[in-house]
Order: sequence, then structure tokens, then C-alpha cells
Amino acid sequence: MYSDFAGDVDSQKSITDYVFTLGSGAVSWVSRLQKVVALLTTEAEYVAAIEACKELIWLNDSMKELDKKQVTLSLHNDSQSAINLSPVYHNRTKHIDVRYHFIHIRLKDGVLSLMKIHTSQNSADMMTKVITTEKLTRLASVGLLG
Repeated sequence: MYSDFAGDVDSQKSITDYVFTLGSGAVSWVSRLQKVVALLTTEAEYVAAIEACKELIWLNDSMKELDKKQVTLSLHNDSQSAINLSPVYHNRTKHIDVRYHFIHIRLKDGVLSLMKIHTSQNSADMMTKVITTEKLTRLASVGLLG
């Protein structure tokens, strides 16, 4: 998952991007404006993580119906600051709407693990960034593009 901080010039809203794969194919992806105006890059990345987390849980529930339950759900994020923010709640984050602390609850319950991924390995980056031929070829060769 990835967020483009204040990517929309008119509204100053950030863009949330994520891609979920099953095997070597993409099964769910999103690139859309966030519903709130983020004040910091960390906040934009955190909101994107929440949206991706909700989709991941929905996908996992769908897989359970097919008797394909995942033991551990992992969400990869290239923002270390958003990862660090996720397990905590304090007055400095009070401005973030309570609904966006959804991920905090999932981490605390052990339903989800949030893991760092290097930007160069993040397949969701290509939804809002220019992608080089080299990166496209590399992501395709490791099965991240289907």
C-alpha cells in the first residue's frame, strides 16, 4: 500500500493506493482520494493503511468461505512512521478521527501484522508514481504484477 500526500491539487486530499495478490495475480486494487485532508505524510500513510487493512480483512473472510483461511495477515507499508504510529494512541494523534484507529485494534488483537516494505519493492507505488522499465520488469519477474 502507498499514499500520495496531498496528491489532489484542488482538494489537497491524499491518494490511497493498494494492491493485493493471490499467487501471482492481482485480485484487488485501489487508487482513490482519501475522505479526509491529512495534515502530515504520516497521517496520509496511516489512513491508507487503514483502508488496506479493511480490504485485507474482507478478502480473508472471503477466503475463509472457500476453506482457505490465512493464519497470519500481513500488510506491507513503506512508511516506517505510519507503522510506528499504528500500535499507539495518545493525545498527539487525537486529531485523527477515531475510525482511523481501526488498525490499532486489529494489531492489538493479533489479527494483523504491519510490516515494512522498501519503496523499490512496493507494487502499489506505480499507481501514482512514474515507474521505470527496470522496476516494472523486476516486479513482473517476481510475480507482483501477475
